[in-house]
Amino acid sequence: MMKYVSLLLENKEYIRTLRKISAYERERIYCKHDFAHLMDVARLMWQRALEDNLRLDKEMVYLAALLHDVGRIKEYEEGISHDAAGRELAGEILLHIGYPTEKTPDILEAIGMHREKENVSASPLCGLLKEADKMSRPCFFCEAADSCKWSEGKKNKTENWR
Repeated sequence: MMKYVSLLLENKEYIRTLRKISAYERERIYCKHDFAHLMDVARLMWQRALEDNLRLDKEMVYLAALLHDVGRIKEYEEGISHDAAGRELAGEILLHIGYPTEKTPDILEAIGMHREKENVSASPLCGLLKEADKMSRPCFFCEAADSCKWSEGKKNKTENWR
């Protein structure tokens, strides 16, 4: 059982934030940042952690994935970069659910760096989140790919699958 994941999924502020993000993205034709995306990222992260024998804590992996886009709300409402805002909001939520403070910095670092071009962290959690976030996007199958503003280098292509 993942106690803190359960507490997160019961957290009213977290649920309210995800619902607000969904409302902002209701008419969006490009990639959404909904719960399905968050779960896709979590599963891909955990799968890669197992494949690469990373010996990471499953709950930590899931928490990083489930929280990595909470900052979208501040991006929509205040124009603040969602990775920076997400780091702050995720910290508040983790504190509220009683997550051990000694484990929090790894999650917050991964959230704050998941959009960096290069993986400048030694933390495997950072690399996993960045990779899974990209892999969760089926750009090669997207109906809106022709009008997407992502550069070709950023898009997830079939050759990225190993």
